[in-house]
Amino acid sequence: MRKWISIVMIAALVLTGGFTWEHWLPAVADFSLRQHRAITLRQVGIGLLKYTDPVMRNVGLYLTPEFTESLDEHFLYFTKPQQEEAPADTEDDAIKAANLSALSGTYHQISGTAVANATDFDVSALLENTVAMPEFTAGKPAVLIYHTHTTECYRNADGISNTTDESKNVVAVGEAMKKIFEAAGYQTIHITEIFNQPDFSGAYANSRAVVEQVLKENPTIQVVLDVHRDAISSNGIDYYPVTEVNGRQAAQIMLVCGTDAKGLSHPNWRQNFTYALQLSRQMGALYGQLSRPVNLRRDRFNTHFTPYTLLLEVGSAANTLDQAIYGGELTAKAMIDLWKSA
Repeated sequence: MRKWISIVMIAALVLTGGFTWEHWLPAVADFSLRQHRAITLRQVGIGLLKYTDPVMRNVGLYLTPEFTESLDEHFLYFTKPQQEEAPADTEDDAIKAANLSALSGTYHQISGTAVANATDFDVSALLENTVAMPEFTAGKPAVLIYHTHTTECYRNADGISNTTDESKNVVAVGEAMKKIFEAAGYQTIHITEIFNQPDFSGAYANSRAVVEQVLKENPTIQVVLDVHRDAISSNGIDYYPVTEVNGRQAAQIMLVCGTDAKGLSHPNWRQNFTYALQLSRQMGALYGQLSRPVNLRRDRFNTHFTPYTLLLEVGSAANTLDQAIYGGELTAKAMIDLWKSA
């Protein structure tokens, strides 16, 4: 039965005029996910895609090498992420520190930061640009923090990589950042709702709907931060990016910027990217090797809400929560310093 369903879907693809999975399948996903009133159609369509996904994924990989990447934001890959087994302590040979700073000497850097450009865009003309800092309204919400992958957590004795316990996952990092912002006078809203359960594949659609509503209710918000943690593994070794600031270990931070390369609307991505470059340099000026290279992506990753929207990868699954919280706090302080220096 699965075979015949797959054959029908492949035939439909051929009849639509091409083998470009990157454009055809995302369009199907976007259609089904936007039809809020067509509940039955949406459920049937997503159920069908779940059923045929393993077969279609293999066919897609054969037809278009970029097939896997094209699924990221369109939620068509329904396999849940594998659980990383985090060791209990840093003495384990399976866990190692890594210096991934933009200023480490590993990367070509310009004016104090480096860029990991995963797009086809030539951004060389933007590297020396600056943007005006956000204008906040006194006494009104200025910053919004949320977590698309809410259950992501850090190395601990329980050997888990995901938990709903807000004292152990990325929510704790977001809460620490909120305290820094509010202590400096910037009213902050922190969304702690879980978006990646029970269906991990719908996390970005789930978080987008809630964030859009919060922004509608609080139009004074200028800065939007989606706080995640990375997962860095190679040859059976889990790496944790870390640096020392004022005698204390801090998780290194990667600022991620989405684009409109996959056809989703993102008119301000160049401004977001320039803002991220300025923030990365400020982090370097204040805290040395805290910032990893700014990561420019083909996916939008919901970074289109405001001109000052960023996705933050705070450390990795192998960092400790204490390292992650400290890295998040330093990033918030660097952001505040950047705003005030304008």
